[in-house]
Amino acid sequence: MLQNKKTLLLAFLCFFAAGLMFSQTSSLVTRYLQKADDEYTAMNYEEAFKTINAALKLSERDEVPGNVYLLATQIYTKLLDKMTKTKDFSLYNDVLMNLQSYPKINDDPQIQKNIKIIQQLQADIKDAAREAKNREMMESISENQRAGQEEILKSINESNATMINSVSDKMNTAIESVGEKTATAVREVSEHTTNTMREISKTSNKTIWIIAILGGLIFIIVFILVLIGIRASSRASAMQAEQLDSTLKLIAGMQQTNNQLLLGGITDFGGMGLKSAGSSRWGVDALPAPEMTEDEKAELKQLVIDCEKLGAEIDAATKRKNNSKNVSELVYKLAMQLGLNQNSSMIYFAAAMVYDAGFLAIPEELLEAESLTDEQRLQLRDHVNQYEQYLGFVPRKYWQIFKEAALYHHENTDGSGYHGLTGPDIPQIARLIHVAESYNSLISRRNYKQIMDKETAIEELESKPNLYDVDVVKVLDAIV
Repeated sequence: MLQNKKTLLLAFLCFFAAGLMFSQTSSLVTRYLQKADDEYTAMNYEEAFKTINAALKLSERDEVPGNVYLLATQIYTKLLDKMTKTKDFSLYNDVLMNLQSYPKINDDPQIQKNIKIIQQLQADIKDAAREAKNREMMESISENQRAGQEEILKSINESNATMINSVSDKMNTAIESVGEKTATAVREVSEHTTNTMREISKTSNKTIWIIAILGGLIFIIVFILVLIGIRASSRASAMQAEQLDSTLKLIAGMQQTNNQLLLGGITDFGGMGLKSAGSSRWGVDALPAPEMTEDEKAELKQLVIDCEKLGAEIDAATKRKNNSKNVSELVYKLAMQLGLNQNSSMIYFAAAMVYDAGFLAIPEELLEAESLTDEQRLQLRDHVNQYEQYLGFVPRKYWQIFKEAALYHHENTDGSGYHGLTGPDIPQIARLIHVAESYNSLISRRNYKQIMDKETAIEELESKPNLYDVDVVKVLDAIV
């Protein structure tokens, strides 16, 4: 009997202690909740975030009161919104970790929207830093090249000047030596002739004439030797000048080659020599094209400027930031590496900026839709046929390239594309854009859950030879 009373007493004490602990915990949660609400009202979202997290941790995960979830969702939303404006992401990783623990908060649409905005902001910051670093590297390389070329030119000039001076000194010395020897010979001959004349003054006139002729012959021979020396000196000087001119042309050629590798210098391109057919023979037009006139250069420059403007409009409509710039630069590099000449590569560069012009004819709500019906998919695919109304500024002589870029950039090598073209029947510009656009899409941050690194993206393209030109993919692997 006594034992039963002890047991009942112990059970009562345990129940009382548990109730007391629950009451204290509940009271502490209430105090944290009140403090978090005060900090939220005062717009101190960082402190509110820390305080509401303490309240969440004190509550059981499956039994968190609804008012705690509600206030936590509001605080998280305001804190993420503040991050998008101030670009201060110091608490961003803490927010993501807590969201993984509390799915109810994580599922809030506004929170998901702010997370995507922050992901894009972070990506933009990294891209800007990478572009600044690349720009600084290119400027450094150009400066080093200029300094190196100036040093080489200076060294060559000094070397050539030294050689010319050396040859000139030697020739002057030779001429002086020949002159001295000639004068000595003439003097000796003259003295000898005088003495001889004196000795044979009484000899026959025939002997006098012989001596005079011999003296004249000697003088002629000496004169011929002097002319030969002067001519040899002139030839040496001409050879040195020719060597200097060749060296200067070589340096100029090196500079021109470096400039042509940069996309900015569009005024140095010659005539077109374009290949618009679907031939798979890359580099058939690799020889330099005829030099363009000033009017043709101005026309090409204006074409690139107009394409850049239209490309920016296309990117804004399709919500693909810098897609036009990234795809066109990649197409240019691929074309150059595959052996196409500078002129063809630049026209491909321009066409790759506006290949998706047909998207401007697609309704905005269709471009932004997250899911599509079969009818809407067909309407979206029809953008490849809607290009003509937006490319009226393209000169007729370049029209075929721009048409093929817009019309056939969704063709697959096995014929499963929009128009059913296969292999070499697909125009070169379309094959280049197909690879460049797919690669850019795989590494882009439009959907942060599906980003691929460069190596994985290349492997993905290589695994689908039925879709992409394998030669183009190989070159892409070599340049990225």
